[in-house]
Amino acid sequence: MMVNSSQHAAGQRAQLLLQTLSENDTHCVQFSYFLYSRDGHSPGALRVYVRVNGGPLGIPVWNVSGSRGRQWHQVELAVSTFWPNEYQVSNIMV
Repeated sequence: MMVNSSQHAAGQRAQLLLQTLSENDTHCVQFSYFLYSRDGHSPGALRVYVRVNGGPLGIPVWNVSGSRGRQWHQVELAVSTFWPNEYQVSNIMV
C-alpha cells in the first residue's frame, strides 16, 4: 500500500488492517516506508498497532514521525500472543 500524504488535510488517516491471526506462534511483519517532506512540513506519523481479540487498538507497538530523508527504510517486527487470542496488525498513517 502506498499513501501520498503531500495533499492530506489535518485529521485524515490511511489504514491497512491485516487478516486476523489466531495461532499460538510468533509472526514476522516486514514492511518498508518512505517518510519525507520536501517543503519542510512534517509528513505525519506511521504507527503499527496490534489489536487483540477484537479490542481497541491501544498503544502503538512501533511508530515513527517526521521526515526521515529521501530513502526507503526497512522494518521487521516480531508479533506474538498466546492462544486462544486472535490478533490483527494494523498500520496507520496520520
